[in-house]
Amino acid sequence: MNIKPIFRILMLSSFVMLIASAPLFGQRPMDIEEIRVVAPYQPTVSDAFKINDNPRIDDTLQVKPSFTYAIRPRGLNTQFELEPLTAARMRGEPLTKLYQGHIKGGFGNYTTPYVEAFYNTLRSNTYALGLHLKHRSSKGGIKDYGYNGYSDNLAHIYGKRFFGTNVLNGGIRFDRNMIHYYGYKPDDYLDTPIEQTLEDMTSKDFRQRINQLNASVGFGSNFPDSARISYHSGLEYNWLTDRYDAMEHNIRFRGGIGREMEDPFALLDQLYLGLDFGTDFYRNRMPVDTISNALISIFPKIMVKYDILKLFAGVNINVQADTASYFRVYPNIGLEAALIDRHLILHSEFSGGMKRQSLRELLRENPFMTSNVPLAFQNNKMKISAGIKGAFTDQFSYNLGLFSSRIDNYPFFVTDTTSLLHNEFTLAYDNLHQLQVRGELFGQFGSRFQVRLSASYFQNNPEVELEAWHLPNLILGLNMKYNMQDKIILSADLSSRDAAYGRIFNELGKPEAYQLYDWHIDANLGLEYRYSRILSFFLNFQNLANQSLERWLNYPSQKFHIMGGATWSF
Repeated sequence: MNIKPIFRILMLSSFVMLIASAPLFGQRPMDIEEIRVVAPYQPTVSDAFKINDNPRIDDTLQVKPSFTYAIRPRGLNTQFELEPLTAARMRGEPLTKLYQGHIKGGFGNYTTPYVEAFYNTLRSNTYALGLHLKHRSSKGGIKDYGYNGYSDNLAHIYGKRFFGTNVLNGGIRFDRNMIHYYGYKPDDYLDTPIEQTLEDMTSKDFRQRINQLNASVGFGSNFPDSARISYHSGLEYNWLTDRYDAMEHNIRFRGGIGREMEDPFALLDQLYLGLDFGTDFYRNRMPVDTISNALISIFPKIMVKYDILKLFAGVNINVQADTASYFRVYPNIGLEAALIDRHLILHSEFSGGMKRQSLRELLRENPFMTSNVPLAFQNNKMKISAGIKGAFTDQFSYNLGLFSSRIDNYPFFVTDTTSLLHNEFTLAYDNLHQLQVRGELFGQFGSRFQVRLSASYFQNNPEVELEAWHLPNLILGLNMKYNMQDKIILSADLSSRDAAYGRIFNELGKPEAYQLYDWHIDANLGLEYRYSRILSFFLNFQNLANQSLERWLNYPSQKFHIMGGATWSF
């Protein structure tokens, strides 16, 4: 056993104990002092101060990274197959329900029955057919004059047939109009040689009955592409006869062809070339004569558009085939300038042409004209017009124009002094220079309210006649329509004219001007109540001022007139 390690441990332990006990021998006795507490003890805690410094290591060596790299472009071949897209399905607005039939009927004072009926096919891509019937009559009721009842009847069948890009149309119409020559006062012939003659006559002796038949057929193109050749043609036959054995046959043909062309110089925005042509053949049988004549017209034309300008130019070639033939050429030129698109457009035109007076059109204007009248060719030698048109806003549009015309053989209605009671009209032809200023303002606010204001001023200067007989110098018009929730429809029509004159003869046999009426306003009012989509009721008020006005000399109109009725769709 080795005792050296044990000895070292003992020696080390003795040394440690010796050091630890050394201070004990150096301590002094503790002094004792008396401490007296005067106040209660209040313990306090000192504020703690947090060390806010974060440890960090300052790196004095800064190394900027530096990279060197290169991009090698390399195409990546991919395969992509298109999948067909399904067409978007848009739900359109539902179509408005259509009714095939519509009947309107009513009754008014002066014993005035009225009925009108329509019947049409519904929507079709191949054809359209329709029927229109109408009757209106009255016992007159104009006092102090001859019997003044009338009757108007109409029957019309029409249709269309669609062949892709072509349309075939046609129709047959029959009109039967009955009037009485009531333009005389029986009391004016008392104690005269013809008093007994009047007493022996009845209303049938003053009756005029006009029958008219119209048959037409037409064929034309309906291309959506304006670059294709468009064409149209129509054949029409008109037949008229009356109670006094007058008869008129009219065969009319109209046609045209045109195409929008490409400008070879690429200067124009639009170029259109066209040709219109037509023929009117008339055969009139009068009580004393039978005449036949024709009017042929050829009208080549061109239209060009460049920027804001649009130019129309053509030549109207007319051939009058009568007992002698006449060949006339009328230039037709028109110009439009859209200074502000849709808002301000200037327009002007120079034109002319021939017109053959027809018994059918003259009787439509004045049914109290005798059928034994001379029928001449009217020569519209020159018509010059200029004006502006456009729209103020989306609701209001306007049209202002100035017109100057020179017309040879203009027909004026004058009293036929060869008739027994001077109660019929004949024609007096004269050359006329007419100046017209016309303005129109139209406003539409959706489908609820519409308003139209028009004014026309005429300065008529006949060459021989004292006045432009039965033509007023000023015509004003105001038309309004208001739709109240598709339940109540209100309409108002106001028209005004200044004085017009008829031709009479004084005791010496010289012509004089007789004033028919003075400045006046004719007011009409309409009211419709739609009980349902198929049933409605209406009231119409005419001549609210209760005036008796002479549109034609010795032919006063009915005074206040009211009619009520109903409409039905099925």
